[in-house]
Amino acid sequence: MKKTVRIVTTAMALAAMATGIPPVEAAMPGDTNAMAKMHMYFAHHSLGFPEHFYQFHPGPHWDLMNSSALRLTPAQIKQEKMLAMGMMQDTERGIMALKKAARQYSEDAKLPNPSIRALTRDVQAVGHAQAYLGYEMIPYHIKGYRLLDPAQRVIYHRLARENWIHKMKMMHG
Repeated sequence: MKKTVRIVTTAMALAAMATGIPPVEAAMPGDTNAMAKMHMYFAHHSLGFPEHFYQFHPGPHWDLMNSSALRLTPAQIKQEKMLAMGMMQDTERGIMALKKAARQYSEDAKLPNPSIRALTRDVQAVGHAQAYLGYEMIPYHIKGYRLLDPAQRVIYHRLARENWIHKMKMMHG
């Protein structure tokens, strides 16, 4: 079951990435496939999370999906779940802020004689919201990793590497 969820989530994210939707639009989830669109946002984010961060620090959700292989204890599972939930809540808040900022920018840009100050402020608000979405997840990913003991970290690095190789093969045929 866990493997199926991971495959479906990965497939949805990869399919979404292939559409080439701009980052702001990708960050605007609908009710039914919010998770896939969040993944798509991070794939299109200017900070290049997939290649620079995610391949080395896949995060608490990934840790939970690999709990058996990592041999997580019940206490570790509980803490990883708390991290995953906190990260999801912060991400949802960030996406709401980004949607609001993008909407305001769009409204102001459509005015016949828009205020330069307002447009500048709008663009800065979009940038701040995007940056927030870039950095808010980092502590959760690192804290999830730090919950692991040395033996689990060895397994983690091997699995993360295998996961990245698998993703690259899927993306590049």
